[in-house]
Amino acid sequence: MPSSAYNPDEVLAALERQDYEAVLQGALPHANAGNSSAQCMVSLLYQCGFGLPRDLAKAEEWLLKAAAQDNPLAWNNLGTLYIIGGAGLTHGPEKATECYVRAKELGFDCAEPYPPGV
Repeated sequence: MPSSAYNPDEVLAALERQDYEAVLQGALPHANAGNSSAQCMVSLLYQCGFGLPRDLAKAEEWLLKAAAQDNPLAWNNLGTLYIIGGAGLTHGPEKATECYVRAKELGFDCAEPYPPGV
């Protein structure tokens, strides 16, 4: 278990500075401990190849962990990952709408119309 609480503001500031090592150090211990917000951040690193080799299967794995905790951002990002598609993913665009709908049910609403395409 990490010794201190996850600090998303510090991690986001490191991401904005493109200090991906600091992002990973700030998020990974908390992601491993089950923090769904940290899991979303680690997923982003894998999805984009920021400081880690790009690995869509690992990005999906982290998002699925966060989605299992009903994190609305995870559900939204999972839908987007499935729309984009790529090697190693367990689902494709056919699953995206389901993810977006679940995100909306959990309170995610970043644009109109949301979910996209529904």
